[in-house]
Amino acid sequence: MIKLLAVFALLLSVANTSCSKEQHGLPTPPDEFERYSTDLSMHSDILGQTISYSVYLPADYTKSADKRYGVVYLLHGYGDNHQSWNDKWLHITTLIESKEQAGEISPMIYVMPQGFNSYYVNRYDGSFDYMDMFTEELVPYIDRIYRTRADRSSRAVVGYSMGGFGAMILPSKHSELFSVSIPLSMSFRTDEQYMSEPQSGWNEQWGSIFGGYGMSGEARLTDYYKEHCPFYFFNEESAASFSNVHYYLDCGDDEEQLLIGNDRLHRQMRDLGIAHEYRVRNGAHTSDYWHNAMREGLEFIETCFNGGTYPDSQQVETDASYDGTELSATVGGVDVVAFPSAGYGEQKENSVIYFVHDGMSSDDLRRVMNLWNVASITKPFIVVCMEASRVAGDFATVASAIDAEYGVAAGADRHFGAGRGTGAGVLYGYAAGDEAKLSALFMFDGDMDVESVAPCAGTYYYIDTTDEGANYVAAGELYEKCKAMGVSYDYRVRNGKSDIASSMGGFLASKSNLTELIKN
Repeated sequence: MIKLLAVFALLLSVANTSCSKEQHGLPTPPDEFERYSTDLSMHSDILGQTISYSVYLPADYTKSADKRYGVVYLLHGYGDNHQSWNDKWLHITTLIESKEQAGEISPMIYVMPQGFNSYYVNRYDGSFDYMDMFTEELVPYIDRIYRTRADRSSRAVVGYSMGGFGAMILPSKHSELFSVSIPLSMSFRTDEQYMSEPQSGWNEQWGSIFGGYGMSGEARLTDYYKEHCPFYFFNEESAASFSNVHYYLDCGDDEEQLLIGNDRLHRQMRDLGIAHEYRVRNGAHTSDYWHNAMREGLEFIETCFNGGTYPDSQQVETDASYDGTELSATVGGVDVVAFPSAGYGEQKENSVIYFVHDGMSSDDLRRVMNLWNVASITKPFIVVCMEASRVAGDFATVASAIDAEYGVAAGADRHFGAGRGTGAGVLYGYAAGDEAKLSALFMFDGDMDVESVAPCAGTYYYIDTTDEGANYVAAGELYEKCKAMGVSYDYRVRNGKSDIASSMGGFLASKSNLTELIKN
């Protein structure tokens, strides 16, 4: 093993030529190189106490005395500590090593500081100035004792839950120090949620930090809270000032409360033109979710540190050559293209997927059928495709004609819908009402009238959109309505725009959900 004594002696000599502040508390160099150290500490003059931290160094850190690295600060959640990113819970070191070996990311220095339960901000009464400690002491300290690239373009902040709030607030308030912000399942609330929070939860987590301890209702929304809430500091006057921060937000669709705030913030940032990446995947407030989020998060950091442009769409390989059966007909006065499954029969025992689209080509439809693997499914069903402009006036009549033409069995459990763009809006209006007409409705970048039409309680909704899609507002509002009403749903936000190529990613992602429903 390579010895580190000479390396640390060099670091100490550099430290002694700098200002005297923070000279105490330097780590004792180990006898042998330790890539992952969990019991390091720094004395903070600002807080008047020792701050613990863990560090994960590049594998080649001792091989060159001149090489410098970008720094990623990893922030933990409420009640956790500086060791919570370890290989028992988040398995971050295992993930980093695997992505380095695959050539997907470059070596970086990862610093995991103790955050207490501070939300990574200064306490409103000045009794615990954590943010000042972080920016004025910790960052210079790390730059002094490790071979960092000591500039904002090579610093990122990532965090989960409470740490997600820190990952949002630190780069937003200190863009002179940080260029990348990655909040995962960011712990913060809408004003309405804060005002109705149970008193004990409010006092413990928020009132003691942002003021308003013991208060209720609007009294909790103190000026200090608003100063640190992204719903307030992201506004029309300030939006342009955040253009030099690279934001990446991720939150699971099974979150009890946090997705509402995160999703509304995404919509607000879209409205204000604040560039960002946004993902909603299947999952809840778990270490597994955050571990998987970091797969793309690390690649985002890699791109930003290297001055590149992150891809604005997911690339999905598709094939327009279709081996299954393709039927063209005029049904109910509408031209349709139908794709029967391997188990399809002419008897009235089939299920149907009404696929209403906004002008997809024949090749695009075949690509979708391949992504869904329609031709190989042995359950009796058929996918019937049509353009939204042809059926928008009276879809119910066309649906009845399709059922008769293709032997569809009676009952909502045999009827499914899938729509893209305006086609999703047609099906959403058709499915509305007290009695379920569709067992499930899959919508891709759907243009739905969510404001005046409520989802049907008996229908499952698969809501798929992209972070730059045109219909991001409708998707978010529908998710919130489904959640509030107790309607079954899955919500996905992927990388992409409002184009066919981006939708292909949605069709692929929906395959397991759709085929499971069909098979049952």
